[in-house]
Amino acid sequence: VERSGFPRDRITQLNNAIDLRELQDDLAAAEGTNLRKFRASLGLGEGPVGLFLGSLYTHKRLDFLLSAAEKVRGKVDGFQLLIVGDGPQRDLVERASFQYPWIRYTGALKGIDKAKALNLATISMNPGLVGLGILDSFAAGVPMITTDCGLHSPEIAYLSPENGVITPDDLDSYVDACTRVLTDKPELDRLACGCRAAVEVYTLPNMVENFSKGVIKALEVAR
Repeated sequence: VERSGFPRDRITQLNNAIDLRELQDDLAAAEGTNLRKFRASLGLGEGPVGLFLGSLYTHKRLDFLLSAAEKVRGKVDGFQLLIVGDGPQRDLVERASFQYPWIRYTGALKGIDKAKALNLATISMNPGLVGLGILDSFAAGVPMITTDCGLHSPEIAYLSPENGVITPDDLDSYVDACTRVLTDKPELDRLACGCRAAVEVYTLPNMVENFSKGVIKALEVAR
């Protein structure tokens, strides 16, 4: 908007967000449950878990995700892919989970079960469209790895080198990034710390405050 010539002092940056308090409560509650039992119920082993959490449709680039996961599996011992969600491309995911025992598909999960899935995850894998779902990753302290695919919603601006990874839009670059984060514990911890910091910034109260200030500032501008 600014580059188009609109005055910077008449632009309000809202930082769109949703209320995460329920999810944060569920995440805290899930930590006190038997996650090992939940992991076993999903058929997951003890290795690191890449989580896809979202709707299953074309813009999420599930073919790319599955191809990447197969390559990561060849580089990271015990790597597993957990897919949580539902949508038009559910059949694609189900076929992959039947073909590869290390790919587990749960369908859509909500509440405490969604929180448990997030708590099991080592990284969040979404090579396609990223939107408000980035806040789930922040809340859980699970770094998201995505691509510069040109499909993202504005919330992709929240993803930074401090809390996640955006790779060039090619399979090898994406696989390399996932492998690096999964095998570099200090880097994983650094990004997880960045997620926990980001979740304090992109909140519903902060968005409401930004919106209110923008309205008041607009009303104060002389005619």
